[in-house]
Amino acid sequence: MFKPFFPYFTVTLLAILFSPFVHSAPIVVHVHNQHGEQLKNAIIEIIDPSAEQNTVPTEPAVMDQVNKRFVPDLIVIQQGQSVLFPNSDDIRHHVYSFSQAKQFELKLYAGKPKAAIPFEKNGVVIVGCNIHDSMVGSIYVAKNRTQKTSDDGTATLELTPTSEQISVWHSNQQAAPEQRVIFDINKLKSNEYMITIPTIQPPARDTFGDTFGDYSAE
Repeated sequence: MFKPFFPYFTVTLLAILFSPFVHSAPIVVHVHNQHGEQLKNAIIEIIDPSAEQNTVPTEPAVMDQVNKRFVPDLIVIQQGQSVLFPNSDDIRHHVYSFSQAKQFELKLYAGKPKAAIPFEKNGVVIVGCNIHDSMVGSIYVAKNRTQKTSDDGTATLELTPTSEQISVWHSNQQAAPEQRVIFDINKLKSNEYMITIPTIQPPARDTFGDTFGDYSAE
């Protein structure tokens, strides 16, 4: 569920273009943390109630397990798409999630699981291994068009006249792991603006639940 703007996040308009904002024009978004560091791989989703549903890929996305890590540790999929979790290690893993957008469990296994897992709900899914606590992955299940920020923390978004909002999420944000922040495009007066997302380094933990077990994306 999307959340309204709250104090963890701030947005500063850049007075680069002085003409009124035009929905059909692209906007450039700059994302950084509280220290001014540019944030790579922030996920920006364009919220457009009038947009047609994107075609759901028939082939599942893949999140592998290599050297006790999820590879890649962040994937973006389309709502309704499935994900396959092969285990390429020579030891068994127990993959699971209790995120609001998707709860599932693949009990201790090696090799390729019997079937891919479908992700029917828009949102962020945090994935862990019940055996190896340091294994953490993120799956962003997109309903609308999305864009990742590049190495310099920027993304260029192509909007339509019916685009209303954008949501922003980063895997190292201070806010709850599933939390996304919403910005209203209609209030913008520039085609370029900056978003600040306070981040933290993932804390050491004895169990996966120490960090991810007590939150709820209400």
